[in-house]
Amino acid sequence: MKRDAEDAEIIQGSPGMSRKNDLSISENDRKLIKEHAHTMREALFACTTETQVECAVAFARFLNFSGINSENYRLFLRFLTTNNPWVVGELLHDRDPRLLFTTIRPDEELIDIAFKILSSRHPDEMNILSLEAVLGIIQNAYFDPDDGFRIRPIRIMDINALGKFLLKDEAQAHPRNRFILEILDRLTMLGQYYGEPEKNILAKHAFSVRFAYFDHTRNMGDAIPSPLLVSLPNRSDVSPEKDFAGVVTERRKRKRDANGRFVK
Repeated sequence: MKRDAEDAEIIQGSPGMSRKNDLSISENDRKLIKEHAHTMREALFACTTETQVECAVAFARFLNFSGINSENYRLFLRFLTTNNPWVVGELLHDRDPRLLFTTIRPDEELIDIAFKILSSRHPDEMNILSLEAVLGIIQNAYFDPDDGFRIRPIRIMDINALGKFLLKDEAQAHPRNRFILEILDRLTMLGQYYGEPEKNILAKHAFSVRFAYFDHTRNMGDAIPSPLLVSLPNRSDVSPEKDFAGVVTERRKRKRDANGRFVK
């Protein structure tokens, strides 16, 4: 009898709660989420099977429609780290990835996660949309490099993590190169007005990475440790089943109105 009562409460919600109108999380929901956290994590973030990718794509679509804010931006970050093109594509559908986090005030945690994401992937391994979204965080944080440094001090390894994504064989006008070179250019101004030795070392390294790109007599390995420059394929590109993929692809071709409804 006790078990039946607990099941009924899970289905119906807490006493006095309107199932239709009240979206607040109940203690039973909290308990369910806690007890099944591993299952939910595997379903949403693993992205190693077709079914997992479909679950992640569906939730990413929900986040895209909800919009990013100070309460849910960590979920956006977590979905970016899946590096799955289907998931990231749905998360950022109709959004400029470079501007995704511009409404979120940079703090130490956000910047630190951004650099950790860059450090976790080799060139060509990282989904380009994920890369642009993460670079947007760093560009925003270090637009004034000394202000950014006060929030989260940058390190040599962070500059290397940025520079390793430069495409030496592509022109400066290439969107990725232009984006990264602009960030590095800002970082060369670290400590410019205060003459702080630590910042001057970092500024010189940022200049060295830029110079390695522009100088045709040098390669990027002259400024960045060679192991970081090894290109690896994206192994996170598991696709959903064909019928599901077809629906997603077709839906992305259609436009939505201001209310999120598809326009015929």
